[in-house]
Amino acid sequence: MKTGYRLVGLVVAIFCLFLLNSMPIVNANTDHFTNSVVLVIGKCNTVSTTALWLFGFKFVYNKEVIIQANGAEGEKINALILSSKIGFYFGQENIFIQMEGAKGLFFWGEKSLFFHNVPPRIFAFCKAGDIWVSY
Repeated sequence: MKTGYRLVGLVVAIFCLFLLNSMPIVNANTDHFTNSVVLVIGKCNTVSTTALWLFGFKFVYNKEVIIQANGAEGEKINALILSSKIGFYFGQENIFIQMEGAKGLFFWGEKSLFFHNVPPRIFAFCKAGDIWVSY
């Protein structure tokens, strides 16, 4: 009888160890918004899109845009998303914003001739069909 309990206990312990090893240590929170107006202000090193920059400005029509702050020194993003639910992200140092079907105006200091800061400033005001925010 004791060996049966020990065997069950051993199987449960091994199962728990496998379960704990398969779980990630840290999970990112991801919020999804649809048909939203987005205002992003801050400083970040990474902005990617397929459209061409014109002196730091970009007028985007139905494109995918990714704005990312990786937590480097000075990177900080404030984002306001107006949808059926409101998303407000203030002073986020580690954030990833992906916008699908974005239409609007973007300014990024990295591509500007006149406003060089480290990290470069970002300003975005647009409407997007789908938005994912991971922080």
